[in-house]
This record gives sequence, structure tokens and C-alpha cells, in this order.
Amino acid sequence: MTLLLALPGAVPQPEVDSRWVGLRPTWTGWDGSVWELTGEDSGVRLIRGGTRGLGRGEHDRFASSSPAVAGSRYRGHRTLERDVFWPLLVFVDDSSEAWVKYDRAFWRTMHPDRPGTWTVTHPDGARRTLTCRYDGTDNQAFDRLPVQAGWAVYGVRLVADEQPFWQGEPIARTFQASPGSPFLPGPPFTISSGSTLALATIDNPGDEPAYPIWDLEGPLDSVTVGVDGRTIEVPIELAAGETLRVDPRPTEQTAIDGTGADRTAELGAVDFAPVAPGEQVPLTLAAAGTGSITATLIPLYARAW
Repeated sequence: MTLLLALPGAVPQPEVDSRWVGLRPTWTGWDGSVWELTGEDSGVRLIRGGTRGLGRGEHDRFASSSPAVAGSRYRGHRTLERDVFWPLLVFVDDSSEAWVKYDRAFWRTMHPDRPGTWTVTHPDGARRTLTCRYDGTDNQAFDRLPVQAGWAVYGVRLVADEQPFWQGEPIARTFQASPGSPFLPGPPFTISSGSTLALATIDNPGDEPAYPIWDLEGPLDSVTVGVDGRTIEVPIELAAGETLRVDPRPTEQTAIDGTGADRTAELGAVDFAPVAPGEQVPLTLAAAGTGSITATLIPLYARAW
């Protein structure tokens, strides 16, 4: 599809990429603004050819070898930061002033210190997101002044550095401790509510290991959470309404309460463990009290679909 500007003497725009049938890519800037990248009414459009960052990213392979043995032994790999490139058309078929305002607003979302989010929505409504920061330069040459043509083609370079994987929609499981039932006649002895959490499980439909984030809401005491026997001890008493988030992801590994206070130093023995991809694993949960424990897992994917 080729779009023509209404401005007198305008040069036809480059051909936009019409292969995104059923897929809807959008960019959400650090300022919260949302930009359609293929919409019929959008002034920011991916043009044909050159888009990068949708497929499996690059990685370093580690191996060892011996002079006495043929071949090598695989030792693992490390995923590198993901390079993203957009061949992007920015256009407005109104006036030079309107184009300048629109172009300025879009480029305001590109900042090396303030990442945004690239989202790809699938035909069934599912979404995958990639957190990107601007990693290029805006010092490019123009064959003609964009303010006169009403459009410009940019090569936008971004990088997904801290999280190079596409993230799926969060999977959350909440486990509510039920009140204990009377154990024996006489004094009000009760069965520990922690025993009701014994059958908890969670699955990981992604391509990579993912760490569940734990949200605790009181009243709870002597909480233990974990994955398949590898546990995090939380000896922090939470009164009714008080909350604590334990985030075991390698880039975080914190415990923050509802007031924003860092309680990480108060944790007991910790063994942060992920859920392997494609598996359903038992969760290790134990607590005294009638509060709730929520495990939230964000699946990580190698590709945008």
C-alpha cells in the first residue's frame, strides 16, 4: 500500500509494510503515550524491510575441548542484549506545523535513560512485550526537508538490555489460608492453616526459566515460599492489611513492604529458584494466619510470537 500526501507537489511516501496481518505492534513511550506502528490512521508506520528484534536473539556459547578428544563439550550459553531496529515512516498530511508537532512528540519518547515498551498483540488478543531504550542517533541526513514533504523516514535503533526476552502476560495464582478447625474439645487448639497450601502448583509456558514474584498480605506469620522445595524464609509478621512483595528475580532479589520500605535484610535463609520452561512444578508454601499468598510468574519468550 502506498500513501500519497495531499500537499501540493509532495513526493510519494515509501511503501509501508502491510505484512502485519493479524498482528498489532505498538510503542508505549516512557511518558505513557501509545503509538500504533501499523494502524491505518497512524502517522508512525513501519515500512517494508529491515525490522529487527522480533526473532530469537543472539547468545554466547560456552564449550570446552581436549586435545585428545574430537569435538567439544557444551557448557551452556548466555543470552546477549537484544538489538532492535525500526525502519519508520513519520508523516502528517496536514501542514508543516502539524508535522513538526507530531514528529517532536514521537521523538520525545526516545530517551537512553527512559525505556519504553514495544508490544505485539496477537490475533487471539494475547500480548508479548519487550522493554527497550533508545540506542541510536537522530543526526541523520535528509534528501529533502521533512517539513516541506510532510514525512520522513528514520532508522530507529533501540536495545533491550536488562531483559532481552519478550515477556508474556503474567500468570497469577492466589492461595488463601483458611481458618483452622477445632482439633480437640476444650481449649481452642486449631490445625495450622499452612497445611491448606500443600497442593499449590504453577506452570511456565515460556521458553526460558522464570522466577515467581511473591505477594503476601496479612495477617500472616512465619511464612515460607518457594519452588519445588527450594525456599525463601520470611520471618516477618504481617498484620491484617499489611503487604510484602518478595521478588527473587536476579535483577531484583528484594523484599519491599506496602510502605515502600526495604525489608530484604530481614529475610531468613533464601534459595531463589526459577520455574523451568514448559513445566508445572509444585510450590512450597507454609504460613500461619488467615492472609493470602499470591505467586505471579511472567513467562519469558525468545520471539515476539
